Formats: sequence, C-alpha cells, structure tokens
Amino acid sequence: MSLLEIQMNRLGINSIEISHKDIEVSVGTPLHVKITNYGAPTHVTLKTDGGAYTPFTYENIYLEAESEISIPILSNAGEGSFVLNVISGYGMRKAEVIVNVIKPQPEPEIPLEEAVFREEVRPQRAPSSHKAGKIIGCIVLPVIALVWLIVWFFLLGPLYPAFPGVAAAGIVFVLMLAGILITWLSAR
Repeated sequence: MSLLEIQMNRLGINSIEISHKDIEVSVGTPLHVKITNYGAPTHVTLKTDGGAYTPFTYENIYLEAESEISIPILSNAGEGSFVLNVISGYGMRKAEVIVNVIKPQPEPEIPLEEAVFREEVRPQRAPSSHKAGKIIGCIVLPVIALVWLIVWFFLLGPLYPAFPGVAAAGIVFVLMLAGILITWLSAR
C-alpha cells in the first residue's frame, strides 16, 4: 500500500507539506492520500494528468481537520509516471508529487523442501484464568464491598460508634480498587 501524507496550514496560511516528492504505486493498487489540516478550514484541490494510469482527474476537498482520498491505478496500466498536483489558496500555492507506476515484482517461488516454516509463539493465558479474573474483579469483590457496607451500617456502626466511617469507606475503596486491577490485569 502506498501512502502519501499531506499537511496543510502547518507552516502558515495555505502552506503545503508533502511526505514524498515522488512515490511508487503498483499497477492495480490505489494510492492512498491522507490530508491533515492544522489551521482554519480550507479548500484543497488534487489534480492529475495521468489518464493512461488512473481514472482520477480532479477533486476539490473542503478540509476541516482530516480527509483521506484513494486514487485508483488501472490494472491494465503500463509502467510510467504522472504528476499529482496539490493546490491551495485558490491557486496561490501549488506543490506536486511524481507518481511512478510500476509493475509488481513476482515473488520467487521457494521449493517446499527448502521452505522454512516459523510460527510466532506468543504465551497465552488459559481462558479459565481470564474469565475467573473478570468474575472476581467485576462481581465478587463489589459484592464483598456491598456486604461489608451493610454489615458496618447495621451492625458495627451502632455497636461500635468509635469505629469511624472513614475506615469503613477505606475498606470499600480498597476492595473496589482491587476489583478494577484484577479485571484489568486479567484482560491483558
């Protein structure tokens, strides 16, 4: 995939910055153009003279923040190049990119007996531990915190008025924080 990035209004009003002065695109694959605006909304015009390579000729874009355009390259196009013009400020500023259309190189065939097969091995957790962590973090610990609040409010609070509510709230906070951490770590 060929990607051309264009930045507008970053260096000043109607300024144009292009990531490549020339770019290669394979026959039959599109050229992706990503345009990012760093200033006030503006009009940007993309224009080509490559009728032998692409059906795309002209596009006037009202650009607020970001836009993506796909310029198709004909599947029956030959090798060659064409110019993609980027125009802003109603013609005041103009930049160009040379688009080189190439034929894709066929990948050499490797005989099966010479091929080396590698598998990327990633350590994975057992699915049961993943589900158990979510159940503990999302259900069990909040239920324990709720039971603790009910016990403290109805039993310990009236029996031990010296036991401060801040301590009870701290215990609930620790239980809820542990639940969040267990759930987060089990999802990783």
